[in-house]
Amino acid sequence: MKNARIVVGIVFVVGMFLAYAPLWAGATDDVAPCVVFLRQDVPAGKKANNGSGFLINRDNKPFLVTACHVAESIGENFTLIMSGSGGQAVRDKLQGVKWRTSLTADVALIPLDMNNPEKIKQFLSRSISADLITARQLPPSRDFSLIAMGYPLSLGTTGFVSPLSLETRAASGFVSMERFDTKKTATFILLQSPSTSGLSGGPVFDIGRSFFDGKNMNVREGVSLVGLIHGVVYDKTGGKFAMVVPATEIAKLLDAALLPVQRRYSSNSL
Repeated sequence: MKNARIVVGIVFVVGMFLAYAPLWAGATDDVAPCVVFLRQDVPAGKKANNGSGFLINRDNKPFLVTACHVAESIGENFTLIMSGSGGQAVRDKLQGVKWRTSLTADVALIPLDMNNPEKIKQFLSRSISADLITARQLPPSRDFSLIAMGYPLSLGTTGFVSPLSLETRAASGFVSMERFDTKKTATFILLQSPSTSGLSGGPVFDIGRSFFDGKNMNVREGVSLVGLIHGVVYDKTGGKFAMVVPATEIAKLLDAALLPVQRRYSSNSL
């Protein structure tokens, strides 16, 4: 009888997950097209810097977002690599880029305002909506699964192209820590899993996965952007926690990028 109750319990839990699976199933694959690999353009034989980034649609305009330290390392001339049809590489060379950077957070972006309507349409079709940022005003719960995405160690960037995804959870709420690039104090969220070289600038999502708390199925719908990868907390034994720049900092920089020039610099002219 005891074993029968256990079997019935397992069947019930599995059934609940299957019943609600469509609410989150495929969410990671849905956001994967927005994740891109950024590689510095250098002369043959010279080692290129690289990092991850992602595309955001704000007011029907595509923006490329990454970490500020990634933008500085790849400079103004770089190649943007994405997964195309059948996983084949799609490459776009960007030259003379003028990055917009945050004064306080490790965030940089550029508007992809090319003079090619078809190219803009392509970028928009791959972009996540900026509305996903406003859905994340608080740090994520430690009970919910998060997905970090990018191209660590340049994996998935040659031959068939595909961003890698890492399922993890928050290890903290908002914390104040020193940035590894500027040594200035900034706000971060720590993840239970460490980051890896090349993952910097990649997005972290809460994919709204429903969960069973032992008694009830808690239904959560909708994807939200938690932030982007800054770096890793480590000691002599290796990496411990990934550091994430909160999505609110991305929203602030997007707002500033859309302001008219005279308004954007008005405070400096007082």
